[in-house]
This record gives sequence, structure tokens and C-alpha cells, in this order.
Amino acid sequence: MKKFLILFILVALLVMLVGPYLPYWVLMIGVVLLSFVVGGTKLTSFLSSGFSFGLTWMALALFISIKTDSELPKRMAELMGLENDNLLLFGTAFLGFIIGSFSGLTGAMLRRLFEIKD
Repeated sequence: MKKFLILFILVALLVMLVGPYLPYWVLMIGVVLLSFVVGGTKLTSFLSSGFSFGLTWMALALFISIKTDSELPKRMAELMGLENDNLLLFGTAFLGFIIGSFSGLTGAMLRRLFEIKD
């Protein structure tokens, strides 16, 4: 549980501080490195990184949408054939979960690759 929370907080900070300036694939490399350093099981790294990445992306998208009061989310929802523009927020969160979780899993598996076995 301790490694879960540490990785959750570190990934959230990485996404919030570095995310606006660098592309998503750089964040993926950062999550792999964080998961490699923190350690933990494959399931812990998968869930912690995924939830952290997804929730942070959703919170940032919601914050930007509220701050700018833009019509863009509504128009994009119409173009995609969605009834409600809030579904875009959940789509963003789901995509962030997938990106973060598989990056965390990669870091955990990479760590197991370099561990010395007796």
C-alpha cells in the first residue's frame, strides 16, 4: 500500500508539472522510470500509475475547460456524435488510464528483469 501511494503521488506530480510542456510519450518514459525506481508488484504499478495518470488528465481537462469557458468540448462532442460533452472527460481519463497503467507495468517488469535471482 505504501508503494502504491508513493507511485500514485509521484506520477500525479509528473503529469501535472511536466505534462503541459512535453508530449505524452515523454510522460510515459517518466512513468516507466518512476515505476522502475519505486518498485512494487506488477499489479500495484499497473493500477497506481493508471489511476494517477487518468485522474490527473481528467482533472486538468476539467480545469482547463472551466477556466477558459470554451465551446470547443461541446463542438468536439458533436463531431464525434456524442450526446454529452462530459463524455470527453471520461474518454480522456480512460486514455490516460491506459497510457499510465501500461507504462507502470513496463517499469515493474523492467525492474524484475534486472533483479538478481538466487
